[in-house]
Amino acid sequence: MVRETHEDSAVIQALNERFIPVRLEGRAHMDLVRQFQVTGAPTTLLFFPAEEEKHRFAGFQPAEEYLKELAKGG
Repeated sequence: MVRETHEDSAVIQALNERFIPVRLEGRAHMDLVRQFQVTGAPTTLLFFPAEEEKHRFAGFQPAEEYLKELAKGG
């Protein structure tokens, strides 16, 4: 997804305008995987500023679908 969806210009624009994007490799951050109960990769988590989860979606998403999911979260 990094090389396909996250390189799409519309996805880049949406992420940078409406979110603070952070990408983590789950295997290197198992504490966060457990804390946020991530059960598969890739998983996108969207949070309110106070660390409250707003929306999540898992699995590969082509750019058009990814944008729809982002819209649900913000």
